[in-house]
Amino acid sequence: MRIGLIGGTGSALLLPAARQRSLATPWGPPSGPLLEWQEGAHELCFLHRHGPAGTIPPHRVNYRANVWAMQAAGVDWLIGINAVGGIHRDAIPGRLAFPDQLIDYSWGRAHSYEEGGEHAVRHVDFTHPVAPALHAALVAAAQRAGIAHLPRGVYGVTQGPRLETAAEIDRLERDGCDFVGMTAMPEAGLARELGIDYAICAVVVNPAAGRGAEIHAEIERSLQAGIEAVQALLKALLAATPGQS
Repeated sequence: MRIGLIGGTGSALLLPAARQRSLATPWGPPSGPLLEWQEGAHELCFLHRHGPAGTIPPHRVNYRANVWAMQAAGVDWLIGINAVGGIHRDAIPGRLAFPDQLIDYSWGRAHSYEEGGEHAVRHVDFTHPVAPALHAALVAAAQRAGIAHLPRGVYGVTQGPRLETAAEIDRLERDGCDFVGMTAMPEAGLARELGIDYAICAVVVNPAAGRGAEIHAEIERSLQAGIEAVQALLKALLAATPGQS
């Protein structure tokens, strides 16, 4: 089994020693080289969403190149690791969450591989934006590992890179959002267009605006604990997932 990980803020803490592989795509360069390593019977492939030095803001990420590179690398599963703010009362800093729905508030991003002109436009079904089997596998792994988590919820995707106002978070809550972040779209939609099984492991790193303490201090306190929980989650996921020859 080859598992792809696209990680954002803090997720470099997940990485062991890894070999680097650069891939060109029809959509330009991805955010950085693919980092690949072996874990037992599984191959893992990681890509820094914001670049190795964290210099690419959410609205300038080349999502099309990133997801295409993961397909070219032959991943069976693709997991987006996202730092998010908590809107739901149980989305407390340091906790993992596995959103199963999305609302996209971003704009101006290259969000599709459909450019027109060569074939009839395909309209992919996006009713359920994450792959049910992969989502269930992540939730089951968290349960086995005893990791505090939210098994489902709605992720509202904002433009960034600024954080939201308290009034904007009030609006997202009225819309039904449980978490707020900046990077799950168009990543999830592009994976669906390429037929890649994709799901989200969100790390709650702060209360959303107007919901708690000073945001940046909370992020610094919570990120390390959240990434340690992701490491335990991946270990449990790999232990329960048969390798493929």
